[in-house]
Amino acid sequence: MEVRVRVVESGSDSGTARRLRVGQPAASKTVAQLKESLGVSLLLRSSRELTPTEAGHNFYECAKRSIEEADEAELATRDGAWVCSELGD
Repeated sequence: MEVRVRVVESGSDSGTARRLRVGQPAASKTVAQLKESLGVSLLLRSSRELTPTEAGHNFYECAKRSIEEADEAELATRDGAWVCSELGD
């Protein structure tokens, strides 16, 4: 999920690979596997750029939010401070 989000933000598999410090083929393969598992096209590829489809944009928005929440949970756990509202209910 993080690879897919970073591909949309960087606009390329190679930019994502550099940012995440993985090989470009690994980043491309991860995106292709996600497309296959979801059964929908997430990106439109041209020779110059990657553009999210409508489904890809929707996935990006939800996935980005999920990643941010997971990062917050990790930070809260390390700091010993619970910030998730669901935990206090």
